[in-house]
Amino acid sequence: MSTNNDVLERKIRPIYDAIDSLNFKGALSQIAKLQKKQPDALILKSLKALVLDKTGKSSEALALCNEVKERKPTDETVLQSLTTVYRSLGKRQYLSMFDEEIVQLYENAAKILPGNEEIASHMFMAMVRNDDYKGQQQAALKLHKTFGTRTNRYLFWAIMSLILQAEQVPAAQSGIIMTLAERMMIKAVEEKRLEETEEVHLYCNVLLAQNKVKEALEVIEGDLGKRCKDDTEISRVKQELLLKLENWPSLHTISKNALSETNPDDWKSYLAYFESIFHINDENSSSTDGDSLDEARELIKSLQEKESQLATPRRGPYLAELEFNRRVILHNKGTIDEVSTSHIISYFLRFASKSCCFEDLQPYLQGFSGERAKKLIDEFNATIDDSPEDDKEKIKTIYKQINLHKIERYLGFTANFDSEKTINYVNKLWKLYQDSLQYGADLVETENQFGDEFVILCCHALIDEYKKKGNYTFVIQAVLLLEAALLKSKHNFQLQLLLIRLYQILGVHLRPMEIYRDMDIKHIQLDTMSHFIVARSSSLAFYKEALQSCKDTLPIYRSNILETPEMIVHAYKYGTYSKVKEFIEFRQELDNSLQRVLSNRESIRLEIIGAAQNTKQITDYFDEMDISDLHYNEKFCDSLRDNRDFEVMVNFNPVEKPPIEEMTRSSPKLDDICVDKAADEVSKLVTDLEELVGQKESQSLTAEEKLLGNIVTKLGSLYIAIKEGDNHQFSAAIEQLKIALDEAYANVISEVNLLEFSWSNINRLAIFLETTSYAVVGIKIMQKLLGAKSKKSRQRELSNQLQTVTASFKEKLLEIKNHLIVLKEKVKSEEVLGVLLPSLKAGSNLEFVLLEEKEQFIRNIVNGLSSSWAKSIESLAKEVNSRITLI
Repeated sequence: MSTNNDVLERKIRPIYDAIDSLNFKGALSQIAKLQKKQPDALILKSLKALVLDKTGKSSEALALCNEVKERKPTDETVLQSLTTVYRSLGKRQYLSMFDEEIVQLYENAAKILPGNEEIASHMFMAMVRNDDYKGQQQAALKLHKTFGTRTNRYLFWAIMSLILQAEQVPAAQSGIIMTLAERMMIKAVEEKRLEETEEVHLYCNVLLAQNKVKEALEVIEGDLGKRCKDDTEISRVKQELLLKLENWPSLHTISKNALSETNPDDWKSYLAYFESIFHINDENSSSTDGDSLDEARELIKSLQEKESQLATPRRGPYLAELEFNRRVILHNKGTIDEVSTSHIISYFLRFASKSCCFEDLQPYLQGFSGERAKKLIDEFNATIDDSPEDDKEKIKTIYKQINLHKIERYLGFTANFDSEKTINYVNKLWKLYQDSLQYGADLVETENQFGDEFVILCCHALIDEYKKKGNYTFVIQAVLLLEAALLKSKHNFQLQLLLIRLYQILGVHLRPMEIYRDMDIKHIQLDTMSHFIVARSSSLAFYKEALQSCKDTLPIYRSNILETPEMIVHAYKYGTYSKVKEFIEFRQELDNSLQRVLSNRESIRLEIIGAAQNTKQITDYFDEMDISDLHYNEKFCDSLRDNRDFEVMVNFNPVEKPPIEEMTRSSPKLDDICVDKAADEVSKLVTDLEELVGQKESQSLTAEEKLLGNIVTKLGSLYIAIKEGDNHQFSAAIEQLKIALDEAYANVISEVNLLEFSWSNINRLAIFLETTSYAVVGIKIMQKLLGAKSKKSRQRELSNQLQTVTASFKEKLLEIKNHLIVLKEKVKSEEVLGVLLPSLKAGSNLEFVLLEEKEQFIRNIVNGLSSSWAKSIESLAKEVNSRITLI
């Protein structure tokens, strides 16, 4: 038998030592020496595969692994070596297909050695990685039957696998599976196998999956639940079950006890408590069944009194008072009264020095307007001491002032400011920010200055003016303030995100990319926040940088394929069954991420633009493209999950006003616009695309993108006419294509005013350039299809008509080339400085830009705008020249 026994341990040990010290050449030498005597030793072949993989010889390593696998090894050392290689190959190629190889490897070994617990356990885990819920359930049952006398965990592995299996099958079959899971759990209870809290949770999940809420509650209230009395999660689950059953008296009792005896800061218990007492009150239950509303007030008051004795009172009981008042008003269909107002003022007085005060109060301020709102602000103002004695109190005052100004904005006090009032308001807040800097002089670099949100409020006010007037000077002024603040708070991501957005409005790409890199976006944030830099990244003509940005988002999706299964495996190993489903849902969210699809589509756009340098390069690109990736159908679209975070930017706008994130978009929000047709059904694609670009209500496409789509549909119609040999349709399609081309070109070239230079100026040119990439390639394909070199006169005539379209594209590209030459001169540093600096200062009372000491700082920022614009134009010019050559 070819096992580790075939080669003495003392002879194999040097191989391991060589591998551990990264001496792979030495390891291969040792293996070759031993193989001369024992060429069939599986341990040597598996170790050789391991070394080959580590030296980058993946194909040789895989071949050797498969050879050993065919021999059905059972030695654990061999199995582990092969598993290591298969996993490594999966990581390198970002494929999970090698998990199936590992499953087969251990299945073979388990059949030969059915009594080996280690091998059987590895087989189960391999199936977990492979999402084989039925297989892992069967494997877990075998483990339980064989080794269940020593441990209970294999039984719960089987039950957990049944739950997962039930979610993947039709309802009728699911019911049968869950009934089996419940029976297994009941038997486990009878045999006293449930020992851990997680196992009780698993029992509840089995019942809840069948909508047996009452039975789940009985489990928690019974002996099993008593074992978990110290588990706060069990208490939360019990509250949720009572809420579902509408058992108000019991819900009231348990939530009240949780607040008064366990945690007076537990917000979910407050919500459960309020839900119960209002229902009890409506049902006119006796006082023995539950508290009246007055008694609820007394409970809140008693909790507040306890908190007030602490050095740092928690916010829960005081916030609960506001929530209770809000519910009373809604219940009675009334309006905000003096009592509610006084409680809001008291809350501000007590917690205004905390940065979260505004967010806490926000839900309770919505009923304030007019004179009542003004009175509230006056009351808040009266609580702020403008002359605190020590630095600690001064810092508290800074936070109070920030919260006050947030509330003023939220209540609409700045909404109707004219430009003069806005600038005065900005000057006031900027001075408060400058005054606050002295108290943060000793902060470490990673901490934010205490007054940073003064700057954000300044910028929000300037953005208001930009949206009202369309004057980009306000955007540049906001950029200046943010850049100045970023020098003091290098890692304040709110400043960074707002800066990225404002630079994008101005058509600048270099600086946002630099800021984005400084933010060090990683892990799950690559899915939730990369849209800030990846969405329409092709629009500013930084093609290589934009493509790299798209590729930089991929690690989270790759690690999800490879690492999340390991998290699921560990959840099984340590018996944390609640985490199994959580990790699976996490994996599905990333597998079906809308941002992943959008990033891939943007990458393809950028790759096409990059490949359109010559005919061979672009045709090779399309020939090698796997169109199965573009096969979108309704099921695919419905499965997409939008994980993008559009609420990460702070927002203090009134409810009736769009949030600041929406106000600072340079282009519409991208959505999951999918075509429900196979990519090779050209006629259906053309029809659907025509319908899409014709939708006037569609808000996720720019006007330029719709014109681009229109040209693509006309190219598709032309292709169909050639393929079907319809000469009449061909001539009509040629004319429609020319009209579409003229429409797309009409808005591309316009007189550029540097005071109005923005994202749209560069985007129009970039979109038209992308249009020519598709058109030139499409026409060349159609010329080949038509047989341009054929002697048939009619085909020659049709080919000549195609040439007229090509000539029209070339003519327009030449005009764009001349336009870019003029534009390049306009965006030179001295030209931009000569226009923007006077504009920033003329007629403006913004004190920051008028300070002589800020002159060079402002020049540097403006030069940055100029530099980015110039590089966009230079890139566009280079691509235009390549298209002209291509034509």
